[in-house]
Amino acid sequence: LNIISRKIKQLPESDRNLLEYGSAYIGLNAAFGGLIANSLFRRILNVTQARLASSLPMAVIPFLTANLSYQSLVSLPL
Repeated sequence: LNIISRKIKQLPESDRNLLEYGSAYIGLNAAFGGLIANSLFRRILNVTQARLASSLPMAVIPFLTANLSYQSLVSLPL
């Protein structure tokens, strides 16, 4: 564990930031994709009401699943 933490500290700043904040980057990207999908579905189905009620789950659920899966599959094994 000490070897890995020393290697991470030796990385350049940009690579170290990617390892530290990668889960947030991926989570925000997933949330943005969920909002785009929600917008497309709302346009196709001509839904005009409950904009917030449909947008919130489409952003929060992908953010949480991407964030948790990145941390459990990438960050914790390191």
